[in-house]
Amino acid sequence: MHIPTISKGKAVLLVVAAVAGMAFFYVLFDWTMSVLVHSRKEVMVPDLHGKSLDDAMSLLSLLDLGIKKDGEDFDQALPPGTIVRQNPVAGMMVREGKIIKVVISQGGQTVYVPSVTGQTVRAAEITIRSYGLTLGEESSRYSVMADKDRVISQDPPAGSTVEKDALINLVISAGTPPDNIKLLPNFSGKTIDEARRWSEQNHLNVETVEEKIVGMAPGTVASQDVSPDTDISSVRRIGFVVASAESTAELPGKTFYYEIPQGGSDRQVRLMLLDENGERELFSGAKAPGSKLEIPFAPKGRALIRVFVNGILVEEREVK
Repeated sequence: MHIPTISKGKAVLLVVAAVAGMAFFYVLFDWTMSVLVHSRKEVMVPDLHGKSLDDAMSLLSLLDLGIKKDGEDFDQALPPGTIVRQNPVAGMMVREGKIIKVVISQGGQTVYVPSVTGQTVRAAEITIRSYGLTLGEESSRYSVMADKDRVISQDPPAGSTVEKDALINLVISAGTPPDNIKLLPNFSGKTIDEARRWSEQNHLNVETVEEKIVGMAPGTVASQDVSPDTDISSVRRIGFVVASAESTAELPGKTFYYEIPQGGSDRQVRLMLLDENGERELFSGAKAPGSKLEIPFAPKGRALIRVFVNGILVEEREVK
């Protein structure tokens, strides 16, 4: 059977025709799509800042525009789920069908306030900044409890939760007062006899209330109703809560063990005990990576210990 052959010239012509046909259809397709796109009218991108996703979708659908979530970010000024940023920006003219990308707020970043009491101002500032907070106002007053230039108190207090970049105000010790100023000592842990003698010498009336307190020897001061370092020139009386005869200095044999995570520099570790008496601090301080804590404690009833490392809750452990 005879099979017809195609000359070299005809083959070239066929290839050229095929390429020309493909180019024609490409141009035709491109022209058609261009006509379709440019036939869409232009609309102005609305301002979506602060709007919820549902509200934004409803607004954009009226303009034949789409929406796409393009990430999340912390923003203290906007509640979670609202729009922080958009692209294209509000006011830009775009064709119908354009997709508007938006970034959603996660709300303000909440952090725990570290304890800086007893630290120098410089050390306190470093600790505060490491938690994403800002050093606020510094004031000073005389103190018989804290060395000069050490932090006496802070506001907000340690353990509270605040927004990131919140101000932490400090009261700094100005050292021991001059002779004409008398400040009240801290009698917690001392005997009521010692507290009475000091109070009588300084012409203060004493009132006592006895309570059974586990872990405290009878006759020991548990608390006082006038704060330590108070100028007693305006004080007439002071009340003490004292461990009664039924109290015992022996603590239940419980110890909390914790190993500081490895890596990096010293970690600020804080242990909080939650039991039937409420919440109280067991430990707060800087510890080297890999070091171990052994903290004795006396829980009342069912208890839970929370471990914070650099202000972040890393573990909750039930006390058994």
